[in-house]
Amino acid sequence: MTSLNQLYQICGQDNVIDNPQLTNPYTTDWRKRYHGSAIAVVFPRAQSQIQELVKFCQVQQIAIIPQGGNTSTCGAATPLSDYSKPQLIVNLQKMNKIISLDRDNYSLTVEAGCTLQQVQDYASVHGLYFPLSLASQGSCQIGGNLATNAGGVQVLKYGMIRDLTLGLRAVLANGEVLDGLTALRKDNTYLDLKQLLIGSEGTLGIITHATLKLFPIPPAYCTLMFPVNSIAQALQLLKQLKTYYTNNVSAFEIIKHDSWQIYQNYFDFKHEICNAPWSIICEIEVNNDFVLENLLILLEQNEIDLNQSIIASSENERQFLWQLREQIPLAEKQHGYAAKHDISLPLSQIEEFVTINSAKLKEIEPHGYFSIFGHLGDGNLHYNFGLAGADNQQISELEQLVNPLVYQDVIARGGSISAEHGIGQSKKKWLQQFCDPASYQLMQQFKQQLDPLNLLNPGKIFNLPGVVKDELLR
Repeated sequence: MTSLNQLYQICGQDNVIDNPQLTNPYTTDWRKRYHGSAIAVVFPRAQSQIQELVKFCQVQQIAIIPQGGNTSTCGAATPLSDYSKPQLIVNLQKMNKIISLDRDNYSLTVEAGCTLQQVQDYASVHGLYFPLSLASQGSCQIGGNLATNAGGVQVLKYGMIRDLTLGLRAVLANGEVLDGLTALRKDNTYLDLKQLLIGSEGTLGIITHATLKLFPIPPAYCTLMFPVNSIAQALQLLKQLKTYYTNNVSAFEIIKHDSWQIYQNYFDFKHEICNAPWSIICEIEVNNDFVLENLLILLEQNEIDLNQSIIASSENERQFLWQLREQIPLAEKQHGYAAKHDISLPLSQIEEFVTINSAKLKEIEPHGYFSIFGHLGDGNLHYNFGLAGADNQQISELEQLVNPLVYQDVIARGGSISAEHGIGQSKKKWLQQFCDPASYQLMQQFKQQLDPLNLLNPGKIFNLPGVVKDELLR
């Protein structure tokens, strides 16, 4: 029996794609920077089928590429372009059932192929709230969110998805099931193994189910966008907001004016706030009518120009502000390739980093442009440096020059080279260079212990035996 026939037998012929013209959307990453090869894309409908697939791939020495919505910005869900073993994409989009809702426990158990939007909507229909919010929420899947430890705009209050996860179930590289699908908030029976799988980018196991934390729906929101002259001014205001409103400040996003200039090339938004050096989108969860009045007084005291500000007076206007923010990555994608950096820093170090490092990058490439935006409230910047009209190869060459400068300055200030997007293919070189050697070695040992044949998502995070150098699209 051929490999393809065995895949038909495991998943059903309707759940297997092997035509290269049809597999291309699954073998090319979201940014169109990586393209790999796969013998097929399979769409299992049950955990038992994933177990069979893993055992089949063990025998046949076929590498497994776990995949959700294929929205990774680091090539984490894309097969390698030149690998010594055949590769099989296991896409979980058909494992998209809501398993159970526990209202009293504020928890929801789902299959990993559910989209983030599906989970949000289901919770909302039942009068509850799942706070993870991403620009790709209509297509990204919970399994992928867990695999990358997704963050988003509400981390300031609710944390990353690892903070929102009570339990999970996963198929390991030997075909066995790690069953930690509990709904407990307290369980000190030794190691919390789910945290090992969250953020591992499918290299340690294939997550099939998760139990997620839910919350009461906030009674109301105070959402507005306002200009600031500097990061220091924004952080001073954030400090005051957190003092006055404590944990009710749920989002504090920053956008540099250069990002608005790119945005306006592709979306219709003309407003004088785009001319300010920086703009902030702030959201406070409120339960009384005095918050906005007090907030406006606070802004005036901090010399914020309210005439340039946009204050949401309805849910539609609130959604409009968040749509603006979520469309910035889409505008960037249309604008062309750029050297992208998903970095995090202590709040006290951000302005100094941006000032010093941006000058260094401009010295290397005077014609380069910046697009800087992100989650200032939790210290996460999307710090991107592009070159107009550059192709993929030119950006790859630019990255070799600018990435060491960016990451050196980040690490020197106690930061991280990956805040929420993961490592994938694009950052594994930089992880090896900038990660603590003991931590790096320990991570490799975990991988080798749990996946000695290196079948699960090889060539991601770091190279192990059997992996050859992957190539960017030319």
